[in-house]
Amino acid sequence: MGLTYGYDIYLPPGNVAGALTALAELAPPSRVVRPLEVTLRGGDRVVLPFTSGFESEPVDCSTSDTLDLDTSLMFGLDDAVREYGEVSGF
Repeated sequence: MGLTYGYDIYLPPGNVAGALTALAELAPPSRVVRPLEVTLRGGDRVVLPFTSGFESEPVDCSTSDTLDLDTSLMFGLDDAVREYGEVSGF
């Protein structure tokens, strides 16, 4: 069962590295996919536990205004999720 959503997050350029680092701290420590190296405007480099375009090849955003990341959020099964699955046939 899954839902797919996309979010656009707009930040001042100087806040991007800190926001991505904080977001990465929320990810589980173990991963099957290798980390994603991202170069941001101003030369900041961050290593993230996500993919971009479902790949882990280094991404250079130093001349770009956008960065697309892929990740999954997993929630424990509770009554609301169980009911949704039963009603939806999952």
